[in-house]
Amino acid sequence: MKKIMAIAFVLFFLSIMLFFTDCYAQEAKRVELKDIVVTAKKYKKEKIDLTPVETIETPYGTQYNVITEEQLKEQAPLDFPSTLRDVPGVMFQSKNLAGSQTGHSLYIRGRGASHPSSDIIILFDGAPRFGAIFGQVLGDSIAVSTIGGIEVYKSPQPSVFGNAYAMVNILPRYTKKEGKEAEININGGSYETVNESLSAGFKDKRFDIYASQSYFYTGGHRPDSDATQQNYYLNTGYQINKEWNLRFLVNYVEASTDAPMPDRAPNATNGVSWPQAERYETESFFTTITLNNNYEDKKGFIKAYLDKTNFYLLQELTNGKRYDGNTGGLKSKQKIMLNGIRGKEIFTIWNNAEAIFGLDLDFTTLKNIQMTYSGIAAPGINGGKAKRVWDFPDTMLASPYGALNYIIGIPEGFHFIPSIGARFYSHNQFKDKSAFQAGLVIGYAHTDVNISYSRGVNYPTPVALMNFVLEGSPVNNAREYWRKIKPEIVDHYEAGIKHTIPEKASMGVLVFRDYGRDRFLTYMFGAVPAQFNDPIGYYEIEGLEVTGTVTPFKNFELFSAGTWMRKEAKGGNGVKSDKLPYTPGFQFQGGIKWSFLKHYRFFMDMQHIRDFYQGTFTRSNTFNTPNITKKDKLNDITLLNARLSYMFDYKSLHLGGSEFYIAVNNILNKRYEYAKGYPMPGITFFGGISLKFI
Repeated sequence: MKKIMAIAFVLFFLSIMLFFTDCYAQEAKRVELKDIVVTAKKYKKEKIDLTPVETIETPYGTQYNVITEEQLKEQAPLDFPSTLRDVPGVMFQSKNLAGSQTGHSLYIRGRGASHPSSDIIILFDGAPRFGAIFGQVLGDSIAVSTIGGIEVYKSPQPSVFGNAYAMVNILPRYTKKEGKEAEININGGSYETVNESLSAGFKDKRFDIYASQSYFYTGGHRPDSDATQQNYYLNTGYQINKEWNLRFLVNYVEASTDAPMPDRAPNATNGVSWPQAERYETESFFTTITLNNNYEDKKGFIKAYLDKTNFYLLQELTNGKRYDGNTGGLKSKQKIMLNGIRGKEIFTIWNNAEAIFGLDLDFTTLKNIQMTYSGIAAPGINGGKAKRVWDFPDTMLASPYGALNYIIGIPEGFHFIPSIGARFYSHNQFKDKSAFQAGLVIGYAHTDVNISYSRGVNYPTPVALMNFVLEGSPVNNAREYWRKIKPEIVDHYEAGIKHTIPEKASMGVLVFRDYGRDRFLTYMFGAVPAQFNDPIGYYEIEGLEVTGTVTPFKNFELFSAGTWMRKEAKGGNGVKSDKLPYTPGFQFQGGIKWSFLKHYRFFMDMQHIRDFYQGTFTRSNTFNTPNITKKDKLNDITLLNARLSYMFDYKSLHLGGSEFYIAVNNILNKRYEYAKGYPMPGITFFGGISLKFI
């Protein structure tokens, strides 16, 4: 079936290319493709070209960051996590040059180190796309070539998303300008890394289509650290009339990432004393169909989605030794199916008020199968069985939400914008919950002060029920226990000020505080917990974020951001800790964008992280705080990366906006680790060519 799909896609792609070839032979019309422009402060009707460190302010007193398609090209990322490296307060963990593994790997202001159950939700085209059993990101299911932009919400915002403390929403690529386009990208570099992508698109007044194929491979910087990914993608739309349009997206991805062995025995406090798997394989089929409307006084959408993923953990280790074919080494298969309907409508009332009404209806069907390679039982590890099956109950989460803001004054002068919002959660397995938000914007022209409060709600993933649903489980009346589990909540407070000098500079300062409680446990093994939510524990993160950009002269821009965080957690045993995993005391991101000598473009960025620890904020067995010591402190990380490109056109071949480029990562050749025993690569070199036919 996979081969048939791949062949059909290639034939479809070739037919489009042949169509373009014929059209190019007859038509010399050129279509200019400009940089993506993000609309900031919709209530001000301003348009500015943002960098990843700049925030977009909303009339709800909240903020978020955007990475555009052009910025992604400048960063030359090898995989999905590395696309987020320049967003303030965001970091990721990896053991490979490229490719993703299981467990937690993405952190936003310290959130995300929990396992099982991530605090961060990953959306693609506004629909869930992540590992819903254990809550992992599953970054291998997302190909960089399909990303048209990324929105990063670093705090709870009930009027935008639910069931998480932070959100990353990937905006899919599609054909934006009328005309025809095709692009060929080929690049490669250090450690046998090769990457190719082919894409083609067409758009007229009613119909648009964009199709792409990509393949990535790296041998990895250490033994058993290679990764591959192949991707097939289609995004098409039809303008039914002036107000309504219909879009259809489908994406199939296969990927594999090997896990290298540590170069020294890691600390037992790193969650486990040895790696638990050698290879991770991902098969992902994702599709959405969206009906959009856009009137003068209202706009919105209704979307249906399906995300079907098979995730394999292969050649797992037994007692710290590699599987040799003769013992009971383990392999697991997670079968994940997410589907649902999401809708949202935004109304303009009296020309100076905005109302939002929406509903997210999400379903999960999940199963986990674990067995030994040899068929021999593995006593002590596999419960004396050669195969175990967890058939999780289907879940349904319905979360209607609404919000209202009212503009007093005029955006170009003095303005005062109060707002409120709320979301209700109805879950078929766990307790219902509600969340609220309130905000205030006070400003004059290009200066705004934002104040907001919001509550984040984080439901357990079904892994919380793991030992209840294990085939042959001795637990009776399991549903009686399930309904006792409350979702975890966090109260978020923030206040900030931002001043912009259009086309010249911007500066923002933000302070925030997260206070979380009702931390939940997962029943994965051992005795049934006496209670599933921490009655006395809490965790608190306070932070300061400063961002700035400046354009001292034409075509030259500097950007930078610093994030300071203070953290504290108290466990159910009453013990406090100021060491939380992957919550840096200080984090810096900065960079340079420079276009010179007409055809050359230079981009350099830097990341610096210090005062941070490895580890896992576990949710099993005990409410105690993480047992993190000085041995778990990681060395400071300072990375400097650069990309130089030469832009060229060749009208006779209909080439426009094409380029040759070279990229160098970790220019300073620093040794660094995100986990003890897993050194990351030193200086690496990549180069390639991008041919764009227009």
